[in-house]
Amino acid sequence: MHVLLSGASGFLGSACVDLFRRFPEIELSVVRSSSAECVLPLGSREIFLRDLTNPSELAQSLGMRRPTHIVHLSALSSPLACEQDPQLAQRCNVGFTKTLVDLASMYEAHFIITSTDLVFDGVVAPPAGFSERDQPCPAAVYSRTKFEAEQVAQGYERGCVVRLCLLYGHSLSRSRGVLGWMEETLRAQQELLLFEDEFRTPIHVADAAHALFKLTTSNHTGLWHCGGPEAMSRVEFGTAVAEALGYNSDLIRPARRRDLPSVPPRPENVSLNSSALWGLLGTTPRSVRDALAQDSHS
Repeated sequence: MHVLLSGASGFLGSACVDLFRRFPEIELSVVRSSSAECVLPLGSREIFLRDLTNPSELAQSLGMRRPTHIVHLSALSSPLACEQDPQLAQRCNVGFTKTLVDLASMYEAHFIITSTDLVFDGVVAPPAGFSERDQPCPAAVYSRTKFEAEQVAQGYERGCVVRLCLLYGHSLSRSRGVLGWMEETLRAQQELLLFEDEFRTPIHVADAAHALFKLTTSNHTGLWHCGGPEAMSRVEFGTAVAEALGYNSDLIRPARRRDLPSVPPRPENVSLNSSALWGLLGTTPRSVRDALAQDSHS
């Protein structure tokens, strides 16, 4: 099994590398367009691309080491950066996906891409959260390009799309994730301003990595939602983090989205219903409190 992975230096990518490296029967190659540091297993190969939209350059770099699986995690994920440069967002989020799907088709490799809960506008969320059957309504450049990338992947017969929610956990990379700045603020005993009217279904990064690993190694296809077991407001999430890690939750101050407008606007409720995925995998993701408690004892 030869896995070609993009986004290895990111928050989720570093967790996936840490998991894949535990299996010596898996050969790992990493494709990237930057020199951001990441810790790779011995014998793994790094491929630097000058042009993210050139599949022949990537194929030439791989040579005879053809991938059996491609795991595509990289993206221009800052909503503000995407709004400021839509062409760059299109090239990174859609163009690079097309490159990797073309490569997968060339080698008949399994292809998996991560997407986002933000493909839904969050104006009216179903009581149990958005399922895979609900129609996306992307409202920003980032979410529109990710939805377009989803469609590229789903056009490939061996393609798999995994929509992720808010990821948290302690980072193995320079990308700190949401927990990094929250802990930094709480540790300094500073006020932590969080929205009480913005809801997600947060999932620990290790649980998301395990789901991706199982989907990849089992060659599953289709569209899957990968979120945690509970819909939480940002205030509820922050309170759970503070209590689990022993910080003062009184430092958390509720805010409303209308009081702090952003570009693009923040969605109200993009909670996902992930019961189909967890039923398929025969496992259950951990609650925020349980996952962080286990982190602190590991």
